[in-house]
Amino acid sequence: MNKRLLSSFLEVVVFLFAGFGGFLKNIAPPEQSGVTYIAGISSFLALIVLMIVSALARSAPGQRYRRRWVVAGVLAFVVALPATYLYPQALRQYTWWYPDSTPRLRGSDADVTPEVKVFLTSHPDAKDPKALARNFEPSQIWTDDSLKQAGSRLSLLYTWLILSLATTVFCLLEANASKDKSSAPAAPVPVGDGGVGSNG
Repeated sequence: MNKRLLSSFLEVVVFLFAGFGGFLKNIAPPEQSGVTYIAGISSFLALIVLMIVSALARSAPGQRYRRRWVVAGVLAFVVALPATYLYPQALRQYTWWYPDSTPRLRGSDADVTPEVKVFLTSHPDAKDPKALARNFEPSQIWTDDSLKQAGSRLSLLYTWLILSLATTVFCLLEANASKDKSSAPAAPVPVGDGGVGSNG
């Protein structure tokens, strides 16, 4: 059971990151936020949650077993909804592209470095990060604390999104799998030598 559960979960994780044109991989936070670690730890956290759900559901007979997986899947889906709204907003707020093919973290407009503040007093129209990057290195535009806060927020929301989606998909797959098993026809009972039609 545990090996099957682990195998099914790994298939779900691979599907989430590779499916739909690699959508979830493409919307991951910039590398500066430690996205590789985030994806890995999210997978382990989701597996732990699913093992707990499986342990709780296993003690229930037939129909109740399936119902528990459905309930867990619906709850995970509800938990995922706020993340699907909050994460894209945070991604737009804390990400910029420089060069055009490279996503980078950005801090808030109020948290630029002292050097940038001095520059902006004489160049108030150069607030756009790409305009500032013509005069400063990208790492010199915002303070370290501001970039860390941006990375932490993106990491938290992305973990929330991945964890809840993986849990939703897996629980509903388990619910449907248990339904298929319960609806499968019973295997015919073989007739022994002493059964009907035997003359003894």
